[in-house]
Amino acid sequence: MKHRFYPRMHAGRFYNFAEEHNPVNFVQSAYMFFKFLLKRQNTIFNKQEWISENQRILPQEKPSISWIGHATFLIHINGKTILTDPVFDDLSFLFKRINKPGIAFDLLPKIDIVLISHNHWDHLDISCLKKIYKLYKPEILVPMGDKKTLEWHGIKTVKEYMWWERESIAGIEFSFLPAYHWSQRSLFDRNKSLWGSWMIRHDSFTIYFAGDTAYSQHFSAIAQEFSSIDIALMPIGPCEPKKWMRLSHATAEEAVQGFMDLKAKHFVPMHWGTFHFGLDEIILPIERLVKEWEMQELAQKENFLHLLKLGEQKIFF
Repeated sequence: MKHRFYPRMHAGRFYNFAEEHNPVNFVQSAYMFFKFLLKRQNTIFNKQEWISENQRILPQEKPSISWIGHATFLIHINGKTILTDPVFDDLSFLFKRINKPGIAFDLLPKIDIVLISHNHWDHLDISCLKKIYKLYKPEILVPMGDKKTLEWHGIKTVKEYMWWERESIAGIEFSFLPAYHWSQRSLFDRNKSLWGSWMIRHDSFTIYFAGDTAYSQHFSAIAQEFSSIDIALMPIGPCEPKKWMRLSHATAEEAVQGFMDLKAKHFVPMHWGTFHFGLDEIILPIERLVKEWEMQELAQKENFLHLLKLGEQKIFF
């Protein structure tokens, strides 16, 4: 029997489940912020090792995925170009990019569809969306509650969705699905818009974009709805400190478990190596991902791990 997760809504705010209250702990947030400022000065990261030489991506007849950085992917499928959570600049003078985008904004092909997972600043960049809208007028699919924000900035081609709602565009089916997270862009709007993940399906080929999420039973619920998932784009960081991240971000090990729950075939990691969040070293999520992948012996089970470089294009089948 299928078991769908639905968000709870109370007093104009969304919650992951019925008993959740999700209060803001300002003391914890302030402590984490100052720890972050001290920790990031000691980052050691071989950037060149993770940068692809070719920045210009050409459309392919077969499905392809290119990692631009963080949660931003360029996806080609059925002759259309999809961009996920587009962020190409620094978030602020404190939160700067560790690496430049794997594909420069000026080298992007025509964008047909934009998918937004939630409204955090590292996933929904208004200035970037305004430039994309001005150039291409793409269909922009967002969680419930975010449409008014984009329209206020003059972005009109926006549709918003609740979990499990679907939309077909140019022969491609887009399903907005659960994630275990939260939303906020300003001091008083916490959880006033929804968050989630996306499934992209054309014919029988499926690409799952997990957005930003903690580990939860929603992965298993999604697997019940989609009997075959070809590719899962999974967040793997930040990993530390786990006791504070566990309700917002999956660790690398939990991302592997979520991948197994989904019963997907190909794993592509994201949400690492672009901004320094959390207290772990930048490369730690990848190291832990590879270790967990080997421990679970997934390669022997006909699963595939793709550690994409920034700007690298992976063509599937």
